[in-house]
Amino acid sequence: MNAPKRLRLGETVGIVSTSSPATPEAVDNMKRYFEKRGYSVKVGPNALAKFGFLAGTDRQRADDFNLMLHDSDVRMIVTSMGGAGAVHLLPLIDYGAIASDPKIVTGLSNPAIVLNAISQVAGVPTFHGPNGVEFGTGPLTRFCEENFWPMVSEDLSIPYTFPVGDGMRILRESGVVEGRLFGGHQRSIQPLIGTRYEPDWRDSILFIEEINDELYRIDAMLAHFRLAGVFDSINGLIVGSPAESYEVDVETLEDIVLRNCEGYDFPIVANVPVGHTDDKITVPIGCRVRLNTNKPSFELLESPTR
Repeated sequence: MNAPKRLRLGETVGIVSTSSPATPEAVDNMKRYFEKRGYSVKVGPNALAKFGFLAGTDRQRADDFNLMLHDSDVRMIVTSMGGAGAVHLLPLIDYGAIASDPKIVTGLSNPAIVLNAISQVAGVPTFHGPNGVEFGTGPLTRFCEENFWPMVSEDLSIPYTFPVGDGMRILRESGVVEGRLFGGHQRSIQPLIGTRYEPDWRDSILFIEEINDELYRIDAMLAHFRLAGVFDSINGLIVGSPAESYEVDVETLEDIVLRNCEGYDFPIVANVPVGHTDDKITVPIGCRVRLNTNKPSFELLESPTR
């Protein structure tokens, strides 16, 4: 992977809206947060735009994103909100620009589709961590901060062990596996399947997480991943900690995962703090990781920055 340079104090953070509209208060809070930490901030001209349920037209949102990609001063791009609509940016992003000048791009939820597309097409690691609105407006827990900033600004000791704690549950034990990490909010990344932006799942580790969805819809999405051949290719599956309590009838969320993965022997772990939970780790999409179901542990095998 063509890793971006580590973010240094005094460098510039760019704020863009790729999905649903952001409020002026939220953007102002993000700006103040990063400035307080010692960074300069540039806000996309269309960051507060609205177009129906979207944060501006496709072109407005893509123009802001590409503006940050072409600005040599901007070293980290933060997506302001989740929501919907980032899929429309995929054919409009200048992947050549970020491939030639790799930058840190970070987000969560709906922007996860952009993160995976960039890592696949441009070969640049992206960072699945707090969404922009969490910086300044919250909730941004100490755990979340302590696991975000080292990932984008420090020379990590490799292998680096993600602090998943004792809560990680082994749903299916299958030794130790390695692979490139892809994934995110399942409903948001599902449209990648069958497109040129779909990750190369061969020998990868897939992580999925969800919020505000019904179990029957999660079941259908998992079935789609299976039918599309994703489960034929991956080396392991990570299920994020539930960000909400699901009403259990016959099956739990973990039961549904196991049922859709029947016939495969890759390891499956659950309750890993990636996604919409307040306490979350930041993980670099596109980088090699190791999943050990013997210990258990989750490790990063290559530096996401340089």
